[in-house]
Parts: sequence; structure tokens; C-alpha cells
Amino acid sequence: MKIVVLVRQVPDPNAVRFDARAGEIVSGTAQAPNEYDLVAMEAAIQLQESGQADEVVVMSVGPAKEALNRCLAMGADRAVAIDLPGSLTVDSQATSRILAAALKAEGYDLVLLGQETSDGGTGSVGPQLSVALDLPFASNVVALDASDRTLAVQREVEAGRQIVELGLPAIVCTLTGLNEPRYPSLKGIMAARRKPTETKTISDLGIDQSLLEPSVSWGRLFLEEESGEGIILRDVPADEAADKLIAFLNERKLLG
Repeated sequence: MKIVVLVRQVPDPNAVRFDARAGEIVSGTAQAPNEYDLVAMEAAIQLQESGQADEVVVMSVGPAKEALNRCLAMGADRAVAIDLPGSLTVDSQATSRILAAALKAEGYDLVLLGQETSDGGTGSVGPQLSVALDLPFASNVVALDASDRTLAVQREVEAGRQIVELGLPAIVCTLTGLNEPRYPSLKGIMAARRKPTETKTISDLGIDQSLLEPSVSWGRLFLEEESGEGIILRDVPADEAADKLIAFLNERKLLG
């Protein structure tokens, strides 16, 4: 079985620097692999270690050097990086079109990716790929078992968990409950340097750039204003302030 894992590089959630005046993330903010995508990578490596996968390929669209290197160090066999023209900004639909073309060229039995990304959070790339490639699809996956050409997955739903069986090839979107992604070992980091990374362009994939114009636009980023309700007492004698506090709590039935 050949597994292709799709990853995205996002601003590091633990090191995001935001310019409230400009309404944008500060240039130079540290980048990191999307957390959900690392869960997908760990699932692929576990399937390979159990003998159920022959090859694990990691694939990305746009700048993702750190993410690809992390996945290679975790155990992926090779990487495919799809470059975008400098002036091109893609939304999830355009990303899905690019990935669909790349996956057709690459070949696969199973496509794994995170449920969503920490920057956009749309969760729409998986379903869009399912439509573009006409493949069975499962989202919110927190357990996965493979046998022959069949996958048995557990999906997290509002009422609990739902068990679904999928025939391969298929697309699966993972949640963090599926596993705990490993930290690359020194041996894995050294080995990653010798693993190949193939770079492709949208021209290589036969995609007309005019078909990638975003259909969704994002508004200006902003921080929500925080406000709190309460009563502030100034220049009030302590005994009077205490009486007011007790009356306030009694009014709301907060005292037993």
C-alpha cells in the first residue's frame, strides 16, 4: 500500500506575533507543521512499521520546508513540494485542485491529512479532494485499522463515535485523538538529509493558473475586544463596601 500524507506549514501557534495595527501576522514569525497533519503522518508511519504500507510520501503546496523536513525525519520515504508563483495566493478550493492533479500524477492507495489547519481552520480540503478524485472519504477520524484493501475507522461525532468501513483508495482526515506524533530521533534527522524531495510547479502538473484564482477572501485580522461587567466601588468605607458586596451576592443567590 502506498500512502501519501498531505501537510501544510502554518505559523507556530506557540510563537505567533500579531501586529494589531496592521491587522496581520508579523513577517518572520516562526513556522511549524500543522498539528493535525503530524497526526496523519504518525498514522502513516505506524501502518508502514506494521507492514501494511510499502511507501510513505509526504506532499505539500507552497512553502513548507520545515514541515517536510519534520515528516522526513519522522520516517516518510520521500517528499513532493509543489511551488506556487510568488504572486499567487490560493484558497482551499485552489489547493485541492493542485493536490488532486499532483495525486493523480503520483499515484496512491491511501491519502491521509489533518482534519483542518490551525491558520485557516476550514476543514474543506479533504472533502474537496474526495469530490475531485471521486474517492470514499472519512473525517474526524480518531481510530484506524487497515486490512487488505479495506479500512475500518472510528469517527468522532456529536453522539459519540461512528464506525465506518472504506475500500481503498480512500481519503482520511485525522484528529489529534488518533495518536501522539513522535519526535524525530537524531538518527531520523540525519537520515532525512539523504531522502529525496521532488519539486514541482503548477505548470508541471498541467494546471492553468487562471483556474486557481481564490473564490474566498479573508477579511482583516483583529483581536476581539475584551470587556467585563461588574461594580467598582471607589472611596467607600470598608464596612459599607462589605455590605454592598453581601447584598450583591444575596441578590444573585450566591450565598448559602
